[in-house]
Amino acid sequence: MGEEKERLLEQYFQSAAIASRRIPEPLLEEAVAAGLNRGKRIRRSRAIMRRSAFFIGTVAAAVILGIGIAFPQAYNPSGVSGLAAKLLGREEIPDYVEQLAGDRGILREALDDGKYQAVARTASYGGYQVTVDGMLTDLNHVVLFYTSRSDAGERITPDSPRLFTLGYDPLNAVQFMAGSQQFKGATEEGGIYHDMIIFDLPSGETLPSEFYLAGRWRNEGSPVPNDEWLEVKIPVKVNRLAVLERDIDVNRTLDFDGQKIKVTTVKQAVQQLEVTLLADPSNDKRAERINGLMLYNNRKGGYTAYNLVTMVSNGEGWKLGYLAPEYQRGDPLILTGKGLETAFEGEMKMVINTEKKTLIQAPDSRLQLKSIERSGSFIRIRTAIQTPLQGLAYVARPKIGFKDATGAAYYLPRDGEIHEKWHSNGEWSEYYFDIPARQYAQPLTFDLSDYPGGLILQDFKIEIK
Repeated sequence: MGEEKERLLEQYFQSAAIASRRIPEPLLEEAVAAGLNRGKRIRRSRAIMRRSAFFIGTVAAAVILGIGIAFPQAYNPSGVSGLAAKLLGREEIPDYVEQLAGDRGILREALDDGKYQAVARTASYGGYQVTVDGMLTDLNHVVLFYTSRSDAGERITPDSPRLFTLGYDPLNAVQFMAGSQQFKGATEEGGIYHDMIIFDLPSGETLPSEFYLAGRWRNEGSPVPNDEWLEVKIPVKVNRLAVLERDIDVNRTLDFDGQKIKVTTVKQAVQQLEVTLLADPSNDKRAERINGLMLYNNRKGGYTAYNLVTMVSNGEGWKLGYLAPEYQRGDPLILTGKGLETAFEGEMKMVINTEKKTLIQAPDSRLQLKSIERSGSFIRIRTAIQTPLQGLAYVARPKIGFKDATGAAYYLPRDGEIHEKWHSNGEWSEYYFDIPARQYAQPLTFDLSDYPGGLILQDFKIEIK
């Protein structure tokens, strides 16, 4: 449908214009036909059933619209406005978008509510081509569905894409599930690739009416990846905003021997559930973390665990994001945990004589020196801490710099290789780190960035509906 026709439809369904403007019959028929044609391309049986339901609803909508045209004084403007918005939003949606949205969840709700915005904007350079087919947005979250290809037939994907204003100022938008966690879409013959990119804009930042998706697109088919900078200009239809976020009030307080933690809300956003916990200001110990925290969906009478993908701490509490693309409003949730860990209050320092292989000073008696050995051009220092909970990883992790007996400063390796590792073995949590192999004035002093505090063991379970 052309922009002029779409404008006419929007004007007709504005409440102020209902009594004075009549929509041409061919335009109404075209709007209905656009919705009907969308169902013809969906190959999955579930999607076909959904489009059959839409057929019935669309025919009913046409009857209602006809009544409104004939009897404007008896018409309900607010109801028809919503119906018109759905008609305007029923563009032909690519099959891969239906597939990526899944059967349940907030993306599926948005698609079925007619909030898909067709974009069909393409950028190409150096043999690479990217088309943003469409999007869903509420101005604080944006889901971009794209198709990419290269002339060489190699799959190309975005490397650290960003959102920019038309003046090329970067928007404060964070990509969800970036890097190695990025979603895996669908590949067709010839290296054509379909996928989606999700951005979250924090509070105070909103998507402008037009913006750029820009970044380097990298091929995955060569030993030495090549990349090209591509940007796609994307318009936003503010009359077709989706609901991509909602809050579930919890307001339950956990008491760990007088240390209180409040579970305030569970926020559903695109592909995830975010649990917010706040420490009570009256606590006399600083809460570090809640151990064993798990979020489950109990929709089918059995627990389905969600995977933790993000965790943010601001000193007053935590926000934990769980990957939950198929969560749907009304599903029963269960939050469980095993106890509260409080911050360590002593001196976070470790002093070691690497020649005599002795531990001279430790934050407390829980820390033990297991071994010191040469590993190539490095000295490997292995420590262990006794833990009260099996599977809990405790580490005495040093800061990037350390000093010898004369006060000379040295630094831990930063060559890109892995020079530390930890794991839990029964009641002990073991950790090692490397320092450059050389002669040092003994002993060496390591200030620690991490050391475990106290653990208040207490199982809990909160049911959220």
